[in-house]
Amino acid sequence: MSFWNTDKLKAECQANQLIVPYRAERALRCAYELGVGPEAFITSNEDDTTHLPPNSKVTIPPGQFCLLITHEVVYVPPTAIAFISIRARIKFQGLVNVSGFHVDPGFRGKLKFAVYNAGSKEIILDQDERIFMIWYADLNAATPDPYPAVLPANSIITSEDVSRLKGEVASPAELKKQIDDLEKDVGIKFHTTEQSRLYNRSLLFLLIGIIATTLIKPYFDGAKDPGKPVEAVKTGDNTVPPVRPPDGEKVIVIPAHLGFYILGAGAITGASVIAAAYIARGRSK
Repeated sequence: MSFWNTDKLKAECQANQLIVPYRAERALRCAYELGVGPEAFITSNEDDTTHLPPNSKVTIPPGQFCLLITHEVVYVPPTAIAFISIRARIKFQGLVNVSGFHVDPGFRGKLKFAVYNAGSKEIILDQDERIFMIWYADLNAATPDPYPAVLPANSIITSEDVSRLKGEVASPAELKKQIDDLEKDVGIKFHTTEQSRLYNRSLLFLLIGIIATTLIKPYFDGAKDPGKPVEAVKTGDNTVPPVRPPDGEKVIVIPAHLGFYILGAGAITGASVIAAAYIARGRSK
């Protein structure tokens, strides 16, 4: 078995219509460079549409499979076998051919390529962009069992082809995206919990200040100054003598306005905690 050189490749393509449409400038270094066809299916697409609008591009996200067809119709005579690959410029971006590497003798039709984007970035292809390569090699004799004739429907991306690839792909890029989303959700829930605790704490401080002031204030208002003499009370013809504290009993004098100080301090503390919570919420966004 010997591979064809560029001159033989060009001569056979013109004589036997091995590549249709044929363009001589695409026969280089013993290989013919095939272009991207007008159909594609990507596993990340939600619909099953495979036909591409004119002049549109094919975008393959990281970690996704894609089914492509060639722009040209390829024919391999029964006396030869062909080998296919992807140009190095595209392979270096992470595009891997997972469908096969040869074309059987007797095959005629558009080639289908199942590829996988193993890179970290999107791979964008133009229609008719030269990314596939095909080499021909001679057999020692014509094969007695050439590839059967391909129906026209098999030269397009069929529903069977789509069914084989369709489904969720657990790629490293997709798993990383899910982990990042989960980390973001956990962070949001953590900040929400911390803010709730901060709000509850501020409300508790404010409630304690109000309750403490409400319970203590009546005692402040009822306190009397023992240094001031208590006058007698006249009721008609009778005079009630003043009541003095028993001997030895001490009266604790607490300023009546101290309760308002405690209430003000509690209110200021609660307002400060609430303001701090709002500031923390703004920084967490």
